[in-house]
Amino acid sequence: MNHLGYGFANGKIILMGEHSVVYGKPAIALPFKEVKIESYVSFTNSPITIDCLYYKGILEEADLVIEGIKKLVISVLEYLGKKPFGLHIRIDSKLPAQRGLGSSAAVSIAVVRSLFNLYNEILTDELLQYFSNIAEQIHHVNPSGIDSSTVVSNDAIFFQKDSEKTYIPLRVDGILVVADTGRMGKTKEAILEVKKLWKENPTIINPILDRLGELTNEVRSYLISNEVKRLGMALTEAHQLLKSINVSDEGLEKLVDAALASGALGAKLTGGGKGGCMIAVVESLEKAKAVAEALKENGASNTWFYHLKEVINES
Repeated sequence: MNHLGYGFANGKIILMGEHSVVYGKPAIALPFKEVKIESYVSFTNSPITIDCLYYKGILEEADLVIEGIKKLVISVLEYLGKKPFGLHIRIDSKLPAQRGLGSSAAVSIAVVRSLFNLYNEILTDELLQYFSNIAEQIHHVNPSGIDSSTVVSNDAIFFQKDSEKTYIPLRVDGILVVADTGRMGKTKEAILEVKKLWKENPTIINPILDRLGELTNEVRSYLISNEVKRLGMALTEAHQLLKSINVSDEGLEKLVDAALASGALGAKLTGGGKGGCMIAVVESLEKAKAVAEALKENGASNTWFYHLKEVINES
């Protein structure tokens, strides 16, 4: 055993396919390494305690807001054959919560890694995925699994539910500007609303979901063949489709419009919607700075840059 267990996880950006991925369509997600979550676990002589953004105190007495983490911790300890007693868990996050950037999955991954590290136990990818899904089932309605897959990855992922994920080489001369609305997204609400629309109007909603799937496949090729302008057009079309199924909101619309007006090639919400974050694609760092400034002037609480081209070793 170690005296201190440590685990971390990155965030994630859904480039294409949010919501439609729940209905079996493909999605593309990127690991968001600019922000991460870290978990530290140490031994104590008292009931399990936790110190995180939403709660500080005895884990057993925590309210529903961290119910997923509570169940996750107990499940991991049971698997490891350890009593649910005598631990303190501290979670440090630079990843804004409930913004569609994978914070709940990242917390789960970091906590699982820290517990296995504390007891010096081997953690396979399969086990990590299994345990993170325990919390995700509580945090989200019918989670696709894309969050958990992406926050443990170093590569862009092409993901389809119940299919094998594949990795995409990024060869686009472009930069994503990621902007935080400053408001928590309402993922559960958005998923349930889309489900309701789908059940009531399948002949209207199915073609929208189909087109989102088609756009995701197109974007996959644009990322490989360096077609940044077509990428931008696809992002904007996807946003309009997502807007048509009521997962955007006034704040997101304002930021998307501001990004396009300031020179972005395309822009869309990312994640569950109804708050949270949006992304815009531009051709250069200079334009990224201009778009970021426009986004902040229109209410964005924070922005980050994400370069869409890997360093390719030609030798």
